[in-house]
Amino acid sequence: MSNEAAMTRTVRERSGRREQNKAENRAALLKAARSVFAEIGFGAAGVRDIVRRTDLASGTFYNYFKDKDEIFEAVVAEMSVEILRRHREGRAKARTAEEFLRNHISVYMKFVAEDPEILAFGRQNVTPIRMLMEKPNLRGMSRQLHDDITAAIAHGILPDVDIPYLVGALAGVVFEISVVMVARDPVNPAEAIDFATRLMMGGLDNLPRRRPDS
Repeated sequence: MSNEAAMTRTVRERSGRREQNKAENRAALLKAARSVFAEIGFGAAGVRDIVRRTDLASGTFYNYFKDKDEIFEAVVAEMSVEILRRHREGRAKARTAEEFLRNHISVYMKFVAEDPEILAFGRQNVTPIRMLMEKPNLRGMSRQLHDDITAAIAHGILPDVDIPYLVGALAGVVFEISVVMVARDPVNPAEAIDFATRLMMGGLDNLPRRRPDS
């Protein structure tokens, strides 16, 4: 190998290591932030709380995020990517309207309820999460839902209704019922999924009646 080729290879390897280190540092900060926000909530958390959970120097944080608002948004956006991945495995396989709605609702409720840290994150941060709903990083979920509803209508799975209204209704119903769900002890995602699905399918007349002790 010529000296020039060896130097080029060395430069590429160093560049690759730098990029890997950057990716690892960012991932470490996101992981730490998710834990901190889950434990004490967005309002009480500070950048120092996040950095203390890592092996990074305090100033390193600002190489990746400008403040706690930005890293909070990044944490929620990272979660939304996983939710989107799960939706692709659910809604698209539905063959009936009820199956479409139940699959959609199940993905979100189970995602929130089944991981203790995500459950705590949801409990601690209802208001800041709600305020992020229209951020560009989170609109991907609405766009994908819009596209999936459009496809389901085209295949005769859903009725030909106003798509933006249905997207908004689903988003609102699922999020707000999830807020009530995570506030309960014990958390019961199956109950929340069934309630939301039956509400969307048949309105109030389709809902289960309350038990005497509820």
